[in-house]
Amino acid sequence: MSFLSGLRGMVSGRASLSEKWLQPEAEEDLDKMVAANSGKHVIYKHSYSCAVCLFSKLKVEEIMDKYDDRASFHFVDVLKNRALSRKIADMTGLRHESPQIIVLNDGKVFWHESHSGISKEELEKAILS
Repeated sequence: MSFLSGLRGMVSGRASLSEKWLQPEAEEDLDKMVAANSGKHVIYKHSYSCAVCLFSKLKVEEIMDKYDDRASFHFVDVLKNRALSRKIADMTGLRHESPQIIVLNDGKVFWHESHSGISKEELEKAILS
């Protein structure tokens, strides 16, 4: 695959996701995750039409590969699943943005960031804290 075709796939939403991502599809999936109330959950909200999202996703996946034993990682395609994205905003009290990363600890917002504020170092600190 050439670099340009890979980039086109990332932008169009056809790029493959790591198998480590959990992909909640319905509001009930989110309710179950929060109800379990155990450990750390990383919710990453992504838009395939956003260039900033492309690079943020790569940062998050690097951390995911390193710490998938310490947190579960949930990928939400905000264009495909607007209702779930709105539910996350309502549940957390955080304004919707994309890219956006939210770390829940025992069901409560522990850390969040969006756009260029998403960094591997800060996400790593949030997961290890």
